[in-house]
Amino acid sequence: MKKVTLKDIAASAGVSTALVSNYLNHHPSARMSDQTREKIDRALKELNYHGSDIARSLRTGRSHIIGYFTGNLRNEVTQNEMLEIYNAAEEENYRVIVEFATDLNHPVEKIRAFQARGYDALIVSGNFDQEITEQIAELPVPTVILNTNSSASLPGKMLRYDYRIAVREAIDYLKGQGHTGIYYQTRYFEPDDQRYLEFAESVSEKNIWCLPYRNVSPEEWKAFMQEHPDCTAMLHLNDFLAMKTLQNCMANGMTVPEDFSVVGFDNIHAAEYATPGLSTISRPLSEAAELAVNAVLAELEKKPYELPEVLPCQFIRRNSVK
Repeated sequence: MKKVTLKDIAASAGVSTALVSNYLNHHPSARMSDQTREKIDRALKELNYHGSDIARSLRTGRSHIIGYFTGNLRNEVTQNEMLEIYNAAEEENYRVIVEFATDLNHPVEKIRAFQARGYDALIVSGNFDQEITEQIAELPVPTVILNTNSSASLPGKMLRYDYRIAVREAIDYLKGQGHTGIYYQTRYFEPDDQRYLEFAESVSEKNIWCLPYRNVSPEEWKAFMQEHPDCTAMLHLNDFLAMKTLQNCMANGMTVPEDFSVVGFDNIHAAEYATPGLSTISRPLSEAAELAVNAVLAELEKKPYELPEVLPCQFIRRNSVK
């Protein structure tokens, strides 16, 4: 098969070889109309052109790769965040390499080792306190931290998902519907967890039911309801716990939402298809990914870019609340 050259691409697109070169190398001076870009894109596809990443990195000093680091890829929400980052990077002709570490006792050391592989920029996702956040931000490449820790703040380098606004919205909705016995079910107590903090402030810490890392059986659910006859609504750490509550309500002859209201957290794909459809809280993953990718690439090109520090989550009301 004949090797495709810049001249071939330029001839097919009806533009100069200089324009094609600037386009392929993401050169800062590559100012061209959308119509010209479309012509070059079409020519690349028609000629089945695949450039050499190694050759391009030698010419430009860049890998055109963004590293994405997280501590938990088993979580569907993190998987979706990763895919959104991949899509946002692809729009800018960048690839994404993923690294995850289940043991985050020394996260900065692991992230430094990951960064040393030569990526142009990093997006780091997790629950990091202020000290760790500041250490990550000192890495020698453009870096954005997608954080869920309410105690950390680092304008320009960190974007935090704000759970509290959506949790408060869900609680206010339930109160507006006449619920006075609102509870929160979790698997752990973390002093910086936004769900815990907002619930304790808006309702009461006494109404938090913690069962460390196990599901609630129908018998346990029945005993809990007998001990707390005032309970008519429950928020949950995640959607899986909430869907288990839907099952326990059914097993104990309770109808949702007529007898009991249920709210999850994460808006996993299955939430919409639960019976009834599960009300939940969703993170703005697509918006966060686009902001993070644009921020690291702007820093790479030494262009000004304003990164919002907080992105509010959204309460999604379906048929599990009344």
